[in-house]
Amino acid sequence: MYQVNGAALLIRLQAIGIISEATLTYSFQSIARYWRTTEPEELEVAEERGKKEQACRFERLCYRALAEGLISLSKAAELLRKPIHQVEAGLEGPSCVYSDYC
Repeated sequence: MYQVNGAALLIRLQAIGIISEATLTYSFQSIARYWRTTEPEELEVAEERGKKEQACRFERLCYRALAEGLISLSKAAELLRKPIHQVEAGLEGPSCVYSDYC
């Protein structure tokens, strides 16, 4: 999905403190040693990528900043790349069917 090497991802996770040095070592000694010749299988096929679940953290953060008065309505619209009337409607909450997952 992100076109990032699996080994590089493990190194980065350890560098930012998400996994420990011991976990990194164990990963390279067990499952990750096979990644040096082939990458793991993709989680989603290319045609379905991004359709099952979409990241919305940035959108939530923009709406939060707008609600707290940290940014203006026009700045929120610019960041979200949406017309102002859609951003105003978004202040009322998510409009998707599964609003718990948005």
